[in-house]
Amino acid sequence: MKNKVLYLLLLLAVVFSPSGCQKYELGNPSASTQADFTYTLSNNGNAPCEMTVTNKSLNAKGYSWDFGNGITSTEENPVIQIETPGIYAVKLTCTPVNDVHYNALTKTLAVNVKDPNAGLTQVLYYTTRSSSGGGAHLVILNDETPLIQDFETVTFSRPYGITADTASRKVFVSDYSLGIIYRFDADGKNPVKILDVTVPGQEIVDSPEALMVIGDKLYWGRPGGIYKCNLDGSEPEVFINTAGIRPEYPIDMQYDPEAGKIYLVNDKTDFTGGYWSVNLDGSGLTEHVLDIDGTAIEVNPETGKVYMAIYGSTPSPVTENGIYMCNIDGSSLTKIGDYGSKATWGIAIDNKREKLLWGYKISNSAPDGKIVRSNLDGSGLEDWLTDVSPHAMYISWIKL
Repeated sequence: MKNKVLYLLLLLAVVFSPSGCQKYELGNPSASTQADFTYTLSNNGNAPCEMTVTNKSLNAKGYSWDFGNGITSTEENPVIQIETPGIYAVKLTCTPVNDVHYNALTKTLAVNVKDPNAGLTQVLYYTTRSSSGGGAHLVILNDETPLIQDFETVTFSRPYGITADTASRKVFVSDYSLGIIYRFDADGKNPVKILDVTVPGQEIVDSPEALMVIGDKLYWGRPGGIYKCNLDGSEPEVFINTAGIRPEYPIDMQYDPEAGKIYLVNDKTDFTGGYWSVNLDGSGLTEHVLDIDGTAIEVNPETGKVYMAIYGSTPSPVTENGIYMCNIDGSSLTKIGDYGSKATWGIAIDNKREKLLWGYKISNSAPDGKIVRSNLDGSGLEDWLTDVSPHAMYISWIKL
């Protein structure tokens, strides 16, 4: 018994002895590398858009990006352009500052770039004249034989302007002779006359041709400038007054939202002509090509090209009728096609197929004309829609 007590006392002495327990200093662990990032997309996430990456990685000394579309980068905060919709696996791989087992060197995010045309149909809208009046029509653009669908019948004489608004799903048609503007549903039904020169307070719709929608406003060109109203025709007013100054009569026009500019051709039959641009606030009125007699215009901001139907005149840089292409600043004006013996009021671009369409007319009102189609440089010309009398035209992605 004594031996057991003695052994226990000795053991306790060792345990509680200052030298019986060793203290080890472990120090601070090495910092780990953590891959991390966020991103933003321009254009509300619709293609085409710009992707801006914000790198939030910790303790990294190098970065390797793979954007899932063939684009790579070693920049810390790259900015890339994404042209087509889809889901992209964006992967960041970091180079660590320390080789420790708790590094997290990669991070992958699925980035959804939306298709702005999802649920929409690509449609060509165009107007015609006949011996008994005029009409409006649509053709769904696909790779099949074009099939004409007629709008509901209303009284038209010279429907020289047409445009569509994707947001409201409406189509607008102006009649130069009657001084009216009609609004239709996207499928050409439910016509409503929203402006009529014979109605008191609506006199400024006299002789309308060019039409375009910007935001929640409808704009039209007529002698004296550019005018606008709400999409139901209410509150018509002067937008840009050119009465007594040039350009006196914007006969066709188009808006480029990226540049914030309106591009237009000015009538030369009764006025001074020219290809012009003006900022949306009315400032910066600029004539790019003097004296030409343009009847239709189409702008392609993606390629920086402008297409115009020009009636040959003297004096003028253009003495021969035809379809012309130039840079947006008016330089390198070149003829790329013909439009027949009568002037055309319509040109449109099918961006999906990279095709240019325009009206080719023998007479003004007989169905002896056609809509022709070519590549964007005028090559590969073909008769696309025959036995019609085409005038204004407009291509839109819209929900029918």
